[in-house]
Amino acid sequence: MGETTVGLYAAKSAVLLAAQMRLSNASARLLLYMALECWDDANNPLGQAPRRYFAGRESSAIGLGYLAPETASVKAHTAVKRAVHELIQAGAITRIRAGGNGLTAEYELQVDSTKPATSRNSRVLILPVPSHQGVNMWTPEGANF
Repeated sequence: MGETTVGLYAAKSAVLLAAQMRLSNASARLLLYMALECWDDANNPLGQAPRRYFAGRESSAIGLGYLAPETASVKAHTAVKRAVHELIQAGAITRIRAGGNGLTAEYELQVDSTKPATSRNSRVLILPVPSHQGVNMWTPEGANF
């Protein structure tokens, strides 16, 4: 049985996706938080679907930098609502279930959470790096990710 990870690979993809989509800082931060809270693959102890986020607004508010008791404030909920709306409109997340009646909303993150291949001769992960026009892409020798 392989390793199970919580959000590590999804989070790496979320950072890249947020930059590519030019998300606002709040939406990028929430997407990263969501990715860190979800399972990377279906092979997890709870048998949950990968890349699913279903925490409540207060938890999402923590992802945006609010601390208790402010997480339950109208200001925090408005910030979460705006960030979620931007993420849905950008296509970064898909709403699976609306919240209400004692249930939290559920979202599927549209990020890659596949574990990158490892080199046969080392334990260094080989991370795919997309090429973008005008961006200086380099790989530091001996870097371990």
